[in-house]
Amino acid sequence: MISNYWWLFMIISIILLATTAWVYYKFYQYKKTTPQPDLSSNDQLLLEYNLLHTLIDNMPDYIYIKDRESRFILSNQKIANVHGLKSPSQMEGKTDYDFYPKELAEKFYQDERRIVATGNPLIGAEEVALNELGEEVFLSTTKIPVKDSKGNVIGIVGMGRDITALKKAEYKIIEHAKELEHVNTLLEERQEEIQQQAEELAAQAESLIHANQELKKLSIVARETDNVVIILNADGNFEYVNNSFTRVYGYTLEQFVVAKGENIIQSSNNPYIKGIMAKCRDTKETVRYQSEEINKDGKTIWTQSTLTPILDGQRNITKFVVVDSDISALKKAQDMINQQKKEIEKQRDTLEKLNITKDKFFSIIAHDLRNPFHSILGFSDLLIKDYKDIDDEKKKEYIRLIFESSHHAHNLLENLLQWSRTQSDTIKYNPSVFPLYQIIDETRHIFHVSIEKKQLTITTKIDANIHVYADKNMTETVIRNLLNNAIKYTPIGGKISITYQDQDKFIAVSITDTGIGIPPEDMPKLFRLEEFHSTQGTEGEAGTGLGLILCQDFIRRHGGDISVFSEPGKGTTFTFTLPKDKTEDYQTI
Repeated sequence: MISNYWWLFMIISIILLATTAWVYYKFYQYKKTTPQPDLSSNDQLLLEYNLLHTLIDNMPDYIYIKDRESRFILSNQKIANVHGLKSPSQMEGKTDYDFYPKELAEKFYQDERRIVATGNPLIGAEEVALNELGEEVFLSTTKIPVKDSKGNVIGIVGMGRDITALKKAEYKIIEHAKELEHVNTLLEERQEEIQQQAEELAAQAESLIHANQELKKLSIVARETDNVVIILNADGNFEYVNNSFTRVYGYTLEQFVVAKGENIIQSSNNPYIKGIMAKCRDTKETVRYQSEEINKDGKTIWTQSTLTPILDGQRNITKFVVVDSDISALKKAQDMINQQKKEIEKQRDTLEKLNITKDKFFSIIAHDLRNPFHSILGFSDLLIKDYKDIDDEKKKEYIRLIFESSHHAHNLLENLLQWSRTQSDTIKYNPSVFPLYQIIDETRHIFHVSIEKKQLTITTKIDANIHVYADKNMTETVIRNLLNNAIKYTPIGGKISITYQDQDKFIAVSITDTGIGIPPEDMPKLFRLEEFHSTQGTEGEAGTGLGLILCQDFIRRHGGDISVFSEPGKGTTFTFTLPKDKTEDYQTI
């Protein structure tokens, strides 16, 4: 009912999308045709580009540009968030088949095929998509073809607005609608009574008086009810409004007709009002609908409306009765409930994560970190007090034990520091290209004392020309922890091998030992923080289980994976993957 605000919004959306596409196209053409631009002469163009890019990235809508083959050329941060991506650039060159279920992606693809084939836009279509939580949402989608100077379609600009809250609110309104339906039923029943009484007026004066009294009662109800009551003639023109009409919309009937028009189709803000009226005429039954109206003061009001036809004895429509209920408070309350729910869930997740972190820290500090220092302090005290009475072999043994305890404490502190930084999101992912053999060789040298002590044979089969694109510090931490575990759980005289396999975009690195292996029941616990799994080494070496959790975290940041294969008594193989080059930003955490 109130103005064409909806169409104005659609026009602005289309202009915004078209402008976005034009700016990116012009900026691309400019860069392409000017090899070495003078930046000082293009400040205004770059400023406008950055401002528009910032605006689009901060809009809550789904905004994107695709080529003729429905591949993403550009998207905003909203879409990247929905698909769990760090940056919109990660979507470039991909299609909806990479992110949505096949059936949903196929629908999007076919819609875009029709746009490319016909050059006709898709305006305000309702579609099902996914949000940041992977839940299905309803979108109001507009897709506009982008054409070159010859009129050929070269791509598509799209924008989707989330209307899920509106859809959900409809279910909340059904209960209230039932009450309104009951009122309308009473009105219809009363109308039949009035029609019957009117036929008897000529012969029954007493019945006429009674009918007039009933009409007065209905008039009072219509005039004083909190709901807006409107009577239209058979053509849909306004004939009567009650007092609540002025209270809700701010207009008298005369003012409203002057400002908006005398017919409901002219004045309604609902874009589907013409079809709603046609349905009511065809079915001669009550039709219910919602509208986002604007009152005289420019305030937005959400209304639930019932449109009821009034029929004569031959079932011809003589009038329409419209009853509007203000559901703005209900809609606002629903929005507040949804927002509070999200905040509570976020706080719950944060508290759970903090609680797990706290328990892990306390456990490590109370048990694992204390033990190495007991050894260091104990053997240091013996050397200080009885140095002259201890023979050289014992001194060497004590010094070796002090070194091994210090080394264990250092590794533990290093893992603890790295893990705590990942929990607070302060560790930075800084990838570069480097030779894999170099970092493995450097890490292997760190453990030369433990290797010699256990008389282990370590073979490395990594070509010198094999490079990876990864964070060097994270990679060193992963190799250090996995090699330390292999040494720890391999008995004296055992073997350890480090090999690789080229897997298209990734390099898979395997560290295999001939150690004690892992029981099948312990395998699911290895990468789970809450399980707190740890096993002593073959020489009583201690561990916390934190190293494998840290390895998994770092490998996933590279878009890779880590797996384990083990047979008790025969050995264990840990395999992890790292990207070979920087063609993509693989960080997923």
